Amino acid sequence: MKILSENSPFKMLPLEMIEYQRMIFDAIRITFEMIENEYSLLEEKLNKISQENSVKENTSQIFASAWAIVDHSSRLIKLFQKLPSESNHKVLENILLVNAFRNTIQHLHERIDESMFENKSPYYGILVWHHKNMITEELTPKILVSGLTFGFSVNFKMPEISELNQEISSITIQTFDKKKVISMDLSLLLENIKSLCITNEEKLGKFFKTQGWKLCDWSKRQDIMINIKSENNTN
Repeated sequence: MKILSENSPFKMLPLEMIEYQRMIFDAIRITFEMIENEYSLLEEKLNKISQENSVKENTSQIFASAWAIVDHSSRLIKLFQKLPSESNHKVLENILLVNAFRNTIQHLHERIDESMFENKSPYYGILVWHHKNMITEELTPKILVSGLTFGFSVNFKMPEISELNQEISSITIQTFDKKKVISMDLSLLLENIKSLCITNEEKLGKFFKTQGWKLCDWSKRQDIMINIKSENNTN
């Protein structure tokens, strides 16, 4: 799923914008792209291991992508909170759940003694998703546990198969927050982030138009790469 639109105002911030705000909006733009890229990688890896007779591999990469989505989403919230808001950032409400997961991963050393050992919870949690065979339309729940398995419990709900139009759906991460199990649907999180992006693209576009500001093409100064060549020493 693409988050930013092709001609997103986030990519073409006007010169008239206050430099501080332009810096924040540009950081938001690249954070959107990071979340989108990590989710695409996660989806691709889960789809690969969901195939019949597939060999399980790259488990650490799968959990790295899942937790990267959590990390980037939490950072996205903090960036938006740096901007002025008439509604006290009400638009962020649908993604604030991510902060509980961010806190867990930040304090995993504490969670070991608080709940993980007692509840036999794996250090990096559990992933649950649904795989749909697009030919037979068979829907299969899948579970991936990080690290050694000492026993665990998972709660999930079977979706209506007719509502699913892709192979991988309802990617959910489960972990512990102090004394309780917490879970979050990363697929729904991505949809809410996409909605957040669309809302703000519309607001920005209208604001720039009202101010009479023209969108600026930053392609030659955005995400640049510099090659440094050493001089050949000749005697």
